[in-house]
Amino acid sequence: MDTKPVRTMIRQHILALLLISPALLTAADPAQAEENPHHSHMQHESHSQHQVSDVQLGHIHHVHKAGSWMFEYRFMRMEMEDLLAGSNKVSATDVAKMGSIYKNASGGTYMMAPTDMTMDMHMLMGMYSQTDDLSWMLMLNYLDNEMNMVAMSGAKSVMNSSGLGDVELGAMYKLYDKDASQLLANLGLSFPTGSINKINSQGILPYAMQLGSGTYDLKPSVTYRNNFDRWSMGFQGSYTFRLNKNDQNYDLGNRANGQAWLKVNPFKGASISGRVTFSDWQSINGSARDITAMRRNMSPTFDDLNSGGQRWDASIGISYMFESGHMLGAEYGLPIQQDLDGLQMRVKQVYNLSWQYIF
Repeated sequence: MDTKPVRTMIRQHILALLLISPALLTAADPAQAEENPHHSHMQHESHSQHQVSDVQLGHIHHVHKAGSWMFEYRFMRMEMEDLLAGSNKVSATDVAKMGSIYKNASGGTYMMAPTDMTMDMHMLMGMYSQTDDLSWMLMLNYLDNEMNMVAMSGAKSVMNSSGLGDVELGAMYKLYDKDASQLLANLGLSFPTGSINKINSQGILPYAMQLGSGTYDLKPSVTYRNNFDRWSMGFQGSYTFRLNKNDQNYDLGNRANGQAWLKVNPFKGASISGRVTFSDWQSINGSARDITAMRRNMSPTFDDLNSGGQRWDASIGISYMFESGHMLGAEYGLPIQQDLDGLQMRVKQVYNLSWQYIF
């Protein structure tokens, strides 16, 4: 069954939510906003990353009092294994062999295929609250990628890349804050500081091994939160607009994300959270200038036809807030369903560890 119409509809609903946020802004009266005792530092939620080629984290936003600062360090590991054709698991050795039914862009047989990949990301974020309603954020990240390959002959090889990723600057505004409910709007701009020209001895590395998008990306989001005595819930819709093509003459395609979460505070300082996330990303628009026709046909990872898709994820997290303002957290996520266009690597699991300090 073709799921693209359903994916398009979900993407359009998320985008529609973002487009109506200016109307909500004019309707909400900031003068009526009141600081609720439930909006303490214990209401910080976890973050998630959804796609190898789009490394910035999808934040569940939160606000602080005027003049306060927050710093965060986060480590994330994403592990991938084998390939998917649509939602069907495919062995890498079935792709990289003579007579394979999985054809490259020229209709021939791929000579190589990835067997597994790990992506480690170290993220630093600083946030400053200019007023009770307006906060500013800056995010930096460093990536370390490793992809193992198998050739048609059975020979194995490995690709590596590491370095600074894209930098993001964001502004967040509190549209509404009353009766334990909050509505927040965020607008981020990602700068193309991550390299898209990483190479090895064979030439340029595939899209998933590059460190950034290479484009200026606009990232609006809307977050709704409702806080109660010992639990909270919320929803968030976000979108990534690629504003230009990069120096390699392609862009990664626009992206829609939606997530819903529930958090319980069993005792003071501790929280347990559960989250469901939907991600839908469009196909790569264009083809990297330095990827030759021969290299494009060598492996699915070099072929821009193998891009685009959707994924549902479920994750569970724990955190503890110390009275000193420090917080430690951990989250573990698994994909519920993946439906990918062409041949792409299957996400196996995702880990997050974080430290925050608020003062």
